[in-house]
Amino acid sequence: MPYVYWCAQCQARSEEPHDRRDDADDQRAEHRATEHGGLTPAAGDGVRVVRAQGRYSCSGSLLFVLFLLAAVLANCWGR
Repeated sequence: MPYVYWCAQCQARSEEPHDRRDDADDQRAEHRATEHGGLTPAAGDGVRVVRAQGRYSCSGSLLFVLFLLAAVLANCWGR
Protein backbone atom coordinates (compact mmCIF):
# COMPACT_ATOMS: atom_id res chain seq x y z
CA MET A 1 0.00 0.00 0.00
CA PRO A 2 1.55 3.38 -0.96
CA TYR A 3 1.91 6.09 1.71
CA VAL A 4 2.42 9.84 1.37
CA TYR A 5 3.51 12.34 4.04
CA TRP A 6 1.51 15.56 4.06
CA CYS A 7 2.36 18.65 6.14
CA ALA A 8 -0.75 20.57 7.16
CA GLN A 9 1.24 23.67 8.12
CA CYS A 10 3.06 24.35 4.84
CA GLN A 11 1.05 22.08 2.48
CA ALA A 12 4.19 20.13 1.51
CA ARG A 13 3.82 16.47 0.63
CA SER A 14 5.91 13.55 -0.55
CA GLU A 15 6.84 13.81 -4.20
CA GLU A 16 6.64 10.04 -4.63
CA PRO A 17 4.62 7.57 -2.54
CA HIS A 18 6.52 5.35 -0.12
CA ASP A 19 5.98 1.59 -0.13
CA ARG A 20 6.37 1.40 3.64
CA ARG A 21 4.63 3.53 6.27
CA ASP A 22 7.89 3.69 8.26
CA ASP A 23 9.60 5.46 5.34
CA ALA A 24 6.84 8.07 5.21
CA ASP A 25 7.08 8.52 9.00
CA ASP A 26 10.85 9.05 8.65
CA GLN A 27 10.21 11.71 6.00
CA ARG A 28 7.73 13.37 8.37
CA ALA A 29 10.32 13.56 11.17
CA GLU A 30 12.98 14.89 8.79
CA HIS A 31 10.63 17.53 7.36
CA ARG A 32 9.54 18.70 10.82
CA ALA A 33 13.19 19.00 11.92
CA THR A 34 14.49 20.84 8.85
CA GLU A 35 11.52 23.01 7.84
CA HIS A 36 9.79 23.71 11.15
CA GLY A 37 12.59 23.48 13.70
CA GLY A 38 11.25 20.24 15.17
CA LEU A 39 8.01 21.86 16.34
CA THR A 40 4.98 19.75 17.15
CA PRO A 41 3.04 18.87 13.99
CA ALA A 42 -0.09 20.86 13.22
CA ALA A 43 -3.52 19.22 13.26
CA GLY A 44 -4.01 17.19 10.09
CA ASP A 45 -0.27 16.61 9.63
CA GLY A 46 0.65 13.01 8.97
CA VAL A 47 0.94 10.02 6.72
CA ARG A 48 -1.91 9.13 4.38
CA VAL A 49 -2.67 6.10 2.24
CA VAL A 50 -2.73 6.81 -1.49
CA ARG A 51 -5.37 5.14 -3.63
CA ALA A 52 -4.35 3.45 -6.85
CA GLN A 53 -4.82 5.65 -9.90
CA GLY A 54 -7.43 4.56 -12.40
CA ARG A 55 -9.50 2.77 -9.79
CA TYR A 56 -12.58 4.89 -10.33
CA SER A 57 -12.40 4.76 -14.12
CA CYS A 58 -12.51 0.95 -13.98
CA SER A 59 -15.45 1.08 -11.59
CA GLY A 60 -17.22 3.52 -13.88
CA SER A 61 -16.67 1.27 -16.89
CA LEU A 62 -17.97 -1.75 -15.00
CA LEU A 63 -21.05 0.18 -13.90
CA PHE A 64 -21.70 1.25 -17.50
CA VAL A 65 -21.46 -2.36 -18.76
CA LEU A 66 -23.82 -3.58 -16.04
CA PHE A 67 -26.30 -0.83 -16.89
CA LEU A 68 -26.10 -1.71 -20.58
CA LEU A 69 -26.62 -5.41 -19.82
CA ALA A 70 -29.63 -4.59 -17.63
CA ALA A 71 -31.14 -2.46 -20.44
CA VAL A 72 -30.70 -5.26 -22.99
CA LEU A 73 -32.17 -7.88 -20.65
CA ALA A 74 -35.11 -5.62 -19.81
CA ASN A 75 -35.78 -5.12 -23.54
CA CYS A 76 -35.60 -8.85 -24.25
CA TRP A 77 -37.71 -9.78 -21.23
CA GLY A 78 -40.62 -7.64 -22.43
CA ARG A 79 -40.98 -9.51 -25.75
